Amino acid sequence: MSTTDTPIPADIPADGHGFRYQPFYCEENAWWLCAEPNLGAGPRMVLFVLSHSGACPLAGQKAAPPGVLCWWDYHVVVLDGRHRVWDLDTRLGLPVTTADWLKGSFPQIEHLPADLAPHFRVVPAADYRADFASDRSHMRTADGAWQQPPPPWPSIGRGMTLPRYRSLAPEGPGEVLGWRDLLKRVGG
Repeated sequence: MSTTDTPIPADIPADGHGFRYQPFYCEENAWWLCAEPNLGAGPRMVLFVLSHSGACPLAGQKAAPPGVLCWWDYHVVVLDGRHRVWDLDTRLGLPVTTADWLKGSFPQIEHLPADLAPHFRVVPAADYRADFASDRSHMRTADGAWQQPPPPWPSIGRGMTLPRYRSLAPEGPGEVLGWRDLLKRVGG
């Protein structure tokens, strides 16, 4: 399924750039974004932002007031063939170079404690589109209520592969890189 097959229906939320978008569902937003022709040619990658503590402090996120860190348990963005980051939740612009996104999202990156330092699960977009599945159970409270309203589109895939992507274990999809290794790999 591709967003290029049909225009986004009026009842499907879109961000200010016309992409499918639902706040707090970055993994699904990234899944749809991987198929967008507006990202240009070249291989695309999905980046899961993770930390050893399970808390990822990002600056410049729309979910927090300007100047206030947003504490995600993980975050997901797309890297295009020109090594630019497409983060539908940032105030930094769209797209931005990897170096600018890292600097703007993690302004104190070199001073973060080791357990909060960002790590990135880097997965080829084609693999992510083929394998990712979410039943959205991670967005339910113990009593079954939604933590945040779900997207109006059907859940993606069958079952739940999201925990494999959220793990820092080396045997998960793609590979896990520290921020310095990510910069070396894709430049700025």
